[in-house]
Amino acid sequence: MKWANHTRGTSERGYMIHNIPLRLAFRAVRYRLLKVSGRPALPEALSIEVTRRCIARCVMCNIWRSPADLPELSVGQWLEVLRSPVLSELKELDITGGEPFLREDLERLLLGISRLKGEHLQHLRSIAITTNGILTQKILDEVKAVIAPLEQAGISLVFACGMDAVGEVHDRIRNVTGGWVRLHATIEGLKTLRNQHPSLVIGIKTTVSRFNIDELEQLCNYADKQELFTIISPYILTANRYANIGQDDVLALSPADTLKLKDFYNSPRFRWSYHRRELLRFLETGRMEKPCSAGFNYFFIRSTGELFACPIIAAPLGNVTRTPLAQLARSPMAARFRRGVSDFPECATCTEPGLERYALPFEGSHYLRLYLSMNQQDFSTLHDHLGLEKYFP
Repeated sequence: MKWANHTRGTSERGYMIHNIPLRLAFRAVRYRLLKVSGRPALPEALSIEVTRRCIARCVMCNIWRSPADLPELSVGQWLEVLRSPVLSELKELDITGGEPFLREDLERLLLGISRLKGEHLQHLRSIAITTNGILTQKILDEVKAVIAPLEQAGISLVFACGMDAVGEVHDRIRNVTGGWVRLHATIEGLKTLRNQHPSLVIGIKTTVSRFNIDELEQLCNYADKQELFTIISPYILTANRYANIGQDDVLALSPADTLKLKDFYNSPRFRWSYHRRELLRFLETGRMEKPCSAGFNYFFIRSTGELFACPIIAAPLGNVTRTPLAQLARSPMAARFRRGVSDFPECATCTEPGLERYALPFEGSHYLRLYLSMNQQDFSTLHDHLGLEKYFP
């Protein structure tokens, strides 16, 4: 996926690529020392779940079953959290739900973040919003209102639109009549805005299950035609983020489906996808082997204010409405979590694609091995594809 526009000259970028090995080697040593001690680093990526309300009734997710009266942090509370000095190195902010655009004040939140860029979030480069794209007019109206201020602040707006098939199958998976038509209209509207604002990045995010295993090629063809990035990954069972423990019998891929998924990931289309390499190994062995920096340079905050080092693992560290984020990130509970990263049972089956992007430049050793195993041109292409230049200023 390509998260941002790249404006470096060829010689400058070549210099940057040449200097990556030493920086990765240093980071690899630092990561091991931090993991042994349980000490944190300054967060570089943060996910905030601004609501658990949702229009869709997806078969692979039970967020929509959450109680309707769950408290949600106000815009003022979110901005207060984002003013925390511990976020001074924040580079990526992920806004998710539920459906974020069900909030009446999402526009105010985004404009508030753009104003924080100058003093509090000087290193923030991108805001990614995950949406089902159903509220077409509201989404387009709010993007029109915020895209220019965000662009002027040097912040790219990235849309990951939940799409599980092209057409009727999508509606059946999402349990929303007309959902595909509205999602397509949203993407068309966003494309028009992208023509005027090149900082707007648009893509689709697909959860693979037995219901759409035969739809993946058509999805990719759609994405290619619309010039969208793709995130295509198997479903995840978790008591925390998606509250869908017990859904395996409903979603599970058959042996024949698994072979189809292997063939799909082996296609030339995914040449530059690091995630694809790890997923192929997972489909062979049943275990994920990838770096993780959850709790070090990444945290997840629920709409209620509960803080997690990882969205997958149900181990809350406290609530940011009662205890400052910096204090929670440095707490003994957080330190214990960091010492156990990659060793929790959930880690063995975590196919979440976003977390590894934050981990590769931070953990160091995995990315260094990639660098040493590839020629410079191929590594540079992969580096751009992953959008990791923001981690190597």
